[in-house]
Amino acid sequence: MLEIKNISVDFDRPILKNIRFKAKRGQIIGLVGKSGAGKSTLLNVISGHLSPKNGMLYLNREALPNAATLLIPGFQEIKLVSQDYNLDPYHTVEENIREAAISLPENEKIRRVEQLIKLLKLDTIRNVKANETSGGEQQRLSIARAIALKPDVLLLDEPFSNLDAHLRAMLFKYILMLREKEKLTIILVSHEGQDVLGLSDAIYFLNKGKLSPKKTPFNAYYQLKHLSNAMLLGIVNQTNINGQKIRFRPDEYEITPSGILSLTYTHTVFVGSQYLNYYLDIGQGTIILSSTIPLTKNINVSINHKYIKVKKKADS
Repeated sequence: MLEIKNISVDFDRPILKNIRFKAKRGQIIGLVGKSGAGKSTLLNVISGHLSPKNGMLYLNREALPNAATLLIPGFQEIKLVSQDYNLDPYHTVEENIREAAISLPENEKIRRVEQLIKLLKLDTIRNVKANETSGGEQQRLSIARAIALKPDVLLLDEPFSNLDAHLRAMLFKYILMLREKEKLTIILVSHEGQDVLGLSDAIYFLNKGKLSPKKTPFNAYYQLKHLSNAMLLGIVNQTNINGQKIRFRPDEYEITPSGILSLTYTHTVFVGSQYLNYYLDIGQGTIILSSTIPLTKNINVSINHKYIKVKKKADS
């Protein structure tokens, strides 16, 4: 188990403020926050590349040393895949993995390299130089290098950035496979919450250096109290009913003649798995409703919040 306890980092201003959370073996944790929230800084602390001002890191209940005392930056048990991939561009894919596994005995090294090439589907490009591979291939190669020595924890910094929809779907599958095959604890960091929503066992929001309480993916999505956090996970509708501000997701509605909202239809767009229907709430602005078939006329709707139907105990 990985435990982050009261981590704080200051540069010319506070960057991280008393960050604390736990990640069990085999868990996938999602850390979501806007650019500049301190996400990459936190990963650098957890991976042993940056010393915190205060706080401690524990792995399997043993304290990890201060990063400043390490002769070689970074903890062997915790590996970070950064946004720049950190590959040797003029060496082949296979050579890059061999270099990462250099401390293994030769026979074990050969087995591990072959295992990773097969696991991450790199066989067809094993003799291609890293700088001649695609972005998705470079990302898989970077992950292979990171886990070559079988760490306990894998940190992924914005892993879905600059990937098209197909490559995102492929990486999604690989991350789940790594959790199962390698028994890794995985921490995903993203400024786009949709990237981690379907992968994570638990989600935290990082905002201005402070970490939110842990949430299940369901509650992270449907609990809309903190608007800036909620908007990181998708569309949030806002309106005013009898002087009260109301927020709801595009699927939290029911069409009914007695509905409290009277909406004027404007247009519909198809986004692959559903339709997004745009309405005007007169005097309030645009309301977006999702549906499996297009909505094409003015409607009255009631709002059915899903979060209030879930016991808060699920977040503990």
